[in-house]
Amino acid sequence: MNPKIKSGDKILLFGKRSYIVVSGKEEFHCQYGKIDLKNLVNKNYGTKIKAHLGEEFIALKPNIVDLLKKARRGPQVVLAKDAAQILAVAGVGKDSVVVDAGSGSGFLAIFLANAVKKVFTYESRKEFFEIARQNIKFAGAKNIEIRNRDATKGFQQKDVDLVTLDMEEPEKAIKNAHKALAPGGWLAAYSPTIEHASSACAQIRKFAFTEPRVLETTQREWRINVFDGKTRSRPRSGGIFTGFLVFARKV
Repeated sequence: MNPKIKSGDKILLFGKRSYIVVSGKEEFHCQYGKIDLKNLVNKNYGTKIKAHLGEEFIALKPNIVDLLKKARRGPQVVLAKDAAQILAVAGVGKDSVVVDAGSGSGFLAIFLANAVKKVFTYESRKEFFEIARQNIKFAGAKNIEIRNRDATKGFQQKDVDLVTLDMEEPEKAIKNAHKALAPGGWLAAYSPTIEHASSACAQIRKFAFTEPRVLETTQREWRINVFDGKTRSRPRSGGIFTGFLVFARKV
C-alpha cells in the first residue's frame, strides 16, 4: 500500500538534482525555482510536482542512503560499501546490539541502526559529537544513543553482538571491546592504512579472539552502452579504495 504524505514528513524530491525537504512547509527554493511543499500533503509518494520555472520532480520516501547523502559531514566517514561489509561479515540483524566507537559524523552508527535493534555510539571530541548528534536526529534514528566519551576509557555495555572501532588508534580500545562483547560477538576495526591494520591485528592476538581477518572492499562502477546492436562496456573509474577492515570474533 502506498501511504499518503503527511505534514512534517521528510521527502526526497528526485530530479536532475535531488533534495531532502519537509512536507507542509511554505516554499522550497532551489536553482530550478520555488516549490510549494504544502501541495504534497495528503498526496501519494510518487506524485510529480513542478518548480515554478518548469522543472519536474518526483516526491519519494527517502531511505537511509538518501538521508546520509544529505547529512552533514565532519571527519572522514565510513562509506556504505564498508558498512555493508561489516553487516555481511558480522551477521548482525534486528535483534542485535552494537557498540560503535568513534562516531565521527555518525554515518556508520546510522547505517548500522537501520539494520539492528540498538546502537550505542561513542565520540570523544565535542565538535564531532555535535555533528553526529545532529545527523542522528536528521536521520530519525531513534535506536541510537550517543555519548561524548573516550572509548579507550571503557564501554558501559556488556554482552553486545558487535563492536566497531573507527578511530585513530583502534588498538587502544580492543581490550575494552573484548570486555563488551558477548561470546561469539564480532569486532570490526576500520583502518585507513595497512600499518594501522597491522597494529590492530597485533593487539587482537593478545585476547581471546579468532585469528584476525583483514579485508579491503574496492568498488568500481561500469558503463554499459549499445552501439549498432553491439554492447560496449568499460569501467567508469579505476575503483574506490577507502581503507582496511579488520575482523575478529570473540571466543
